[in-house]
Amino acid sequence: MSTARSSAAAHTVRWLAGVVASLAIVGCFIAQTVRVESLPTGTSDSATVRSPVKAHLLDGSTVVFREGATVARNAVWGAGLRYDLALAETSVTHVALDSIIAMESFRTEVDGPRTILLSVGASATVVVGAIALACLADPKCFGSCPTIYADSAGTPVLEAEGFSGSISPLLEARDVDRLRSRADAQGFVRLEVWNEALETHFINHVELLEVDHAPEEMVLPDERGLPVAVGPELPLGSVSDRSGRDLRETMARSDGNVFSSDPLMIERATATDLYDHIDVAVAAPAGADTAALVLRVRSSLLNTLVFYDHMLAKPGARSLDWMANDLMRLDRVAELGRWYSEYFGIRVSVHDGTDYRAVTKFSDYGPIAWRDVALVVPVSGTDSIRLRLTFLTDQWRIDRLAVAGNVRRPAPRTIPVTSITSRDSTIQVDAAEALMHPDDQYLKTTPRQRFTVSFDVGHRPDSAASRTFLLATQGYYIEWVRGAWMTGQRDTTTFVPSVQTLVTAMREWGAQREAMERHFFLSRIPVY
Repeated sequence: MSTARSSAAAHTVRWLAGVVASLAIVGCFIAQTVRVESLPTGTSDSATVRSPVKAHLLDGSTVVFREGATVARNAVWGAGLRYDLALAETSVTHVALDSIIAMESFRTEVDGPRTILLSVGASATVVVGAIALACLADPKCFGSCPTIYADSAGTPVLEAEGFSGSISPLLEARDVDRLRSRADAQGFVRLEVWNEALETHFINHVELLEVDHAPEEMVLPDERGLPVAVGPELPLGSVSDRSGRDLRETMARSDGNVFSSDPLMIERATATDLYDHIDVAVAAPAGADTAALVLRVRSSLLNTLVFYDHMLAKPGARSLDWMANDLMRLDRVAELGRWYSEYFGIRVSVHDGTDYRAVTKFSDYGPIAWRDVALVVPVSGTDSIRLRLTFLTDQWRIDRLAVAGNVRRPAPRTIPVTSITSRDSTIQVDAAEALMHPDDQYLKTTPRQRFTVSFDVGHRPDSAASRTFLLATQGYYIEWVRGAWMTGQRDTTTFVPSVQTLVTAMREWGAQREAMERHFFLSRIPVY
């Protein structure tokens, strides 16, 4: 087990005693110890939340209900204090739901890991204008993790997204992404980390991995985040999906011509027939006992639909309870993990001459940034390599697929954070210290915040070797519960994993995937 993973496991136990919360007027509060009352039979449009809650409003003001609140039909009721942009305080008894962008619950005591707030000014969480209105009208707006950008001649270029599946402290994880960035003239790699979603991000650790390699090699992370160097790619013999479509041209290069499942597969999905697959055949390299399946992939928004619509929106206010309580219990997290592992991800199998045999799997990646990954597979000794990739129908977008030989495991050089600066070029010493190690210190960011993280990688001496950088990020995030998710008739229970959820989600996805994809990527919260 790596140092990062062992540290994460150690502090997971500490989270069971409680988690950090900071009571700042304009800052974002952590959704934690929420209790939702049992409701009378037949009432599904109201819920009483016992813990303190905070409502972010369209006009930029914030209402804090320290004693909890009742969400009933078209309003949130309770003894509240409203703070405008100048932090002027006014007492209120209710807030109309159609004026609320999103809500969170929070704790007033600090009983967990130390959290550093990025010093970027008092208006950090104000979400205004057309983007906020768009999220109110259709709350499946942009989100699900920190986004990482590099500067390209003054234009930000998306490089990665961090820990997209880490929706609670107990699901904190480490992600490793291949970067296309290079060192600048000063010998630094500089990346911008943005929070352009209705979420609170808790970033535990960030580091850079540098790998020296031959010019003809490509370095990528494997399914565990470990670097793999692969040699020349092998000519693809055949690539086809379950529908029989020839995908060789689609998979040949990274060009935006992207694989998605046949729409008929989505329409025909049932509880006993949920999966699509891709079959790949190439000639085996002479004398090799391993090869590498190279993919450029990201999740489709089917995952996002399941999370937003079924886990959060259907229960409405009760999803605050699910995030705060269920996702802080090991048994509930284990149940969710088993369900997710069974149905999501990509399983890779190798044909052994008789049948396909599963050899590896990788789990969910985010829907925003493309990820390059290499999966090492055995060569069976025959004259061809036959692979099958099996996955939930239309869960994935694949921009490129290749098979490469000459697989080796290089030893990376680890480069820690050198400095962090906020948008106004202020050096954030505490923030850099918080990200130096995977421990109990976190850097917390809220919507619209961004910072630049710099790594001193030095100048490349004259050499025939090339070098590739991999970015490792570790942390988790808390989703904001949209105001629109709390209106109308809602489920009277919190989310329960089931295969029927996937069947229902698949039907919904087939009907709205094109519209959802258009809206989602246009609804980023503008950073400042």
